[in-house]
Amino acid sequence: MRSIQGKICAIIFVFTLFPMLVIPAQGYLIPLEWAEEIEYRALQVDQETTAEIVVVVLQSLTGHEVTDKDGNEISDIVQLGVYIFNELPLETYDGPTVVGIGKEGKDNGVLILIAIEEQQWRIEVGYDLEGDITDIETNRIAQDYLVPQLSQGNYGEGLYDTVVALGQQIPVTNQTAEVRGTYYYEQYTSTEEEVPFWETDWFLYGVIALMILFGFSVGVPIFRRGGGRGRGGRSGGGGSTGGW
Repeated sequence: MRSIQGKICAIIFVFTLFPMLVIPAQGYLIPLEWAEEIEYRALQVDQETTAEIVVVVLQSLTGHEVTDKDGNEISDIVQLGVYIFNELPLETYDGPTVVGIGKEGKDNGVLILIAIEEQQWRIEVGYDLEGDITDIETNRIAQDYLVPQLSQGNYGEGLYDTVVALGQQIPVTNQTAEVRGTYYYEQYTSTEEEVPFWETDWFLYGVIALMILFGFSVGVPIFRRGGGRGRGGRSGGGGSTGGW
């Protein structure tokens, strides 16, 4: 009993001594709830049509470390969209990285790419969907759903509405295919900020250890953004680009 009391006193002492810590904190470019809504709607499109609508959000067109074959960072949003669409390995929840957006042999992928600092967007469309989603249609959808929300700082809502609108242009099919499973990706960002000790991972790990000590267990959900099998891709340069 004295040993347990000593551990509790030590924890109270730590809370008193370190009420706030300055630590690197993971920042998210759009709220997590909107990322989950985008994932869910894109999954529905995949199940209904076999097409893959993927959203990629960048803080900036520089510093993302996506490079061409010569090792140069790609800072042009059109070139970057084509590269991500066809060649960039992207993680999935339940498997290795996937290269290429859309199903292999179907070329039925769509990429929505935005760069927040430059206020630029790009919608890239695979060859086999260009009859359903023309360049004119991608621009109309962007102007109706994406640009108005982005200009107000409502990134999550604008991206979600755009995914919905694009998905409505893709015919439903009775064909079946393995679903992609991951549709939203964003550039990791981190900032130094004051965080209460009880909101840090250190505290979480301490609580878990303490609960194990006392005979309890706890599940810690891990949200993983967007892991390589090759498939999909083949963008014909179809789509549109703009700003807000």
